[in-house]
Formats: sequence, C-alpha cells, structure tokens
Amino acid sequence: MLVGIDAGGTSTRAVLVDGNGEVLGTGRAAGANPIAHGVEHAGQQLAAALRQALGDHSAARVTAAVIGLAGGPTSGRPLLDEVARMARDLGMVVPRVVSDVEVAFAAGSDVPDGVLVLSGTGAAAAELGDWRIKRHVDGNGWLLGDEGSGFWIGRQAVRSVLRMLDGRGRPTKLCDVVCYALAAEPDVTSLEAAVYGEPPVRLAALAPLVTGLYREDSVAAEIVTEAAELLLASIAALDPVGGGYRKAVLAGGLLVADGPLSDMVAGGLRDRFGLIARTATDGALGAAKLAERL
Repeated sequence: MLVGIDAGGTSTRAVLVDGNGEVLGTGRAAGANPIAHGVEHAGQQLAAALRQALGDHSAARVTAAVIGLAGGPTSGRPLLDEVARMARDLGMVVPRVVSDVEVAFAAGSDVPDGVLVLSGTGAAAAELGDWRIKRHVDGNGWLLGDEGSGFWIGRQAVRSVLRMLDGRGRPTKLCDVVCYALAAEPDVTSLEAAVYGEPPVRLAALAPLVTGLYREDSVAAEIVTEAAELLLASIAALDPVGGGYRKAVLAGGLLVADGPLSDMVAGGLRDRFGLIARTATDGALGAAKLAERL
C-alpha cells in the first residue's frame, strides 16, 4: 500500500491506495504548515489525517509514503524528526517529504515534465522535470513573497478597507464582508486588533470573499486582476515557450476552484504562452503517485 499526504497551510489531506491506485481510505485534518502553525501542531495534524486514512488497515503494509509540504525537506530538521517519530509510533515506513509544488504537479499531469502555477495560502510557479522541481519562481512565503496568493489577496482586501475607513481610499463592499469575517467593527482600531490577534496567514481565508465580489465591486476586481497578473508574471519568468512546454498545471485552492482568478490565469496561459491548463484536483493522490515513482 502507498500513502500520500498533502499538508497545506489551511488543511491536510491523506489518502491510502493499493498497488493498482484504488483508494482504500482518506483522512483530513487542519493545516500542517510548520512555519504557520509550529512543528508540534503540524505533526499532530499529519498524524490525525494519516490515522483516518489508514483506518483498520495495518500501517506495516505501507511500502512507501510521501508528504507534500511547502518548502519540502528545507522545512527544517525539527519537522523531519517529527515525521520520523510519527511513523515509528504508527509502525510504518518513514514518509519522504517533498515540495507541495511537486505533489500538486503530479496530481494534475500525466507526463513528468512541465510547468505549474499555484495559488492557495501561498503562491509559486515552477518548471518540473522527471516529477521534480528544476526551477521555481516565488514561493518565498507570506512575509517575502507569495504574490497572487490567498494571503496576498486577503491582505490587499484589508488594506483597501483600512484606506476606505481613514479616508485614503474609495468605498468598497469589501468593508462589510471583511469586517464580518474577522468579527471586527467597521473602524480602524477594531480591524487592526482583529488582524493582529491572529496568525498572519489566516488572512488567506478572506480570498474567496474577494473573488466572490469580483463582478460587484471595482476594488475587489482590481485586487483579483492584479493577483492574476502577478501569477502570470511568475510563469513568464520560467519562459515556458522557450522550454517547449504545451501544458500547465493549475494548483492550490484558488486556482482549482471555478471563478475569475482561475479563469484569468488559464486564459493568460493560453493567450500569452500557448499553454493548455489542467487542474490538480487532489494533492494527496499526487503524493501517492510520487510515492510509487520516486
């Protein structure tokens, strides 16, 4: 049996498959990004999702396992030690930790070489060869990059509301939805307290609200349009035309979901680079595919 785990900033999904790729069990837990949530919390969520996926099956029968995680093995020794401890406790093979980009690409591609653009809690673009990253653009984390990500969109929304409230910006319907989502009053002090009282990446949860107002609010539309342009700029830096690629994988919650952002990115990939976009629908299955191939 093979195990694949997709550990995101918002949620963690696990899948158990047999040698023919048939799904034997699935599991789900909260986000397991160690940078956003801490190593101990990340390990707990990985273990919870894995136990659900295993169900009544013996962990000793698992011959290979892969965990897809932002940063992959560079996430740090403490997390790798936690993963090894978790595997020992369950009595199974130690999972291999790879980049979430590689897992997402495997979930959406039927060939080992190509390009990927990802926008979920974070954002990145990558060129892959033989299922592994050859080169990536952005993916630098919420503090330094992840331009066009859910976090980036959520932060831009809050900034737009703050500018409206203090008189620097124009009115926007984002004020109502952002303040409601953050349980804040529509004033600067209350909104600041709500934002700074939570981990920064929680702002990513606002992104679907922003894309949902795309056709009703010009400020929301500008944010979504800029996010699409930032993601396409990352793809352009990879020079997919020069690489001879014809297909691209869309990954991450914001690009997998139907909506204006995924439409604009898919259209830009087609019109600017001649790329046909495919969607990575299940990162956990992508991880299981890599467990068989790597």
